[in-house]
Amino acid sequence: MNGVKFDDKHSITDWKLLMTYKNIGEAVLRTNYITIPGRDGYLDLTDVYGETNYDNRTLEFQFDLFDEPSTWWQTYDEIKAYLHGKNRKIILDVDNGYYYYGRCSVSALTHEKTVAHITITCNCDPYKMLINETTVQEIVSEGDIITLNNLYKKVMPVVESTGNIVFKFNNTNFSVSEGTSFQSPDFTLGEGSNIVEIVSGTGTLKFTYREGIL
Repeated sequence: MNGVKFDDKHSITDWKLLMTYKNIGEAVLRTNYITIPGRDGYLDLTDVYGETNYDNRTLEFQFDLFDEPSTWWQTYDEIKAYLHGKNRKIILDVDNGYYYYGRCSVSALTHEKTVAHITITCNCDPYKMLINETTVQEIVSEGDIITLNNLYKKVMPVVESTGNIVFKFNNTNFSVSEGTSFQSPDFTLGEGSNIVEIVSGTGTLKFTYREGIL
């Protein structure tokens, strides 16, 4: 289908909307250039804090409604009540492994003799996120290496352990006690392969995180 799902409601199966137009806007790079007197060009401070940031992206969908004219306003009121001003998880049928998240607004209803038109616009976070969380679970002992692969967006995994285990990441040691879980900003995965080394202990380590991409 060529539709879109907003949380639990689908444009086709719930509202019988025919999508006539969609635009998935790009996340705009947030730049920071400054001029230094006596220096050619600009000084680029865009990623001076260690990462590149992006502004929100806009999603726009235009739909036609071909039901009987007597039902148009009821359907329109249902859509407005569910979407207008609300934050929703947005999943495109053509890209249903990911979701966007943002606040939706619904345009005024316009109509001709046999068809009505509405536009839904969404102000969304810059990253689209995998529907399914990534889970890496391994039985480990001292000296073992675990590779955690991640897409573009930095993410802090939830770590769970069945034993008292110490692991190293980026030259920092982290301790996880038996039966506990933790997150730490010092244990943040970057893009690509992230290496975790088991320093001591045995048991099962479980890493859970959600990956995102532009």
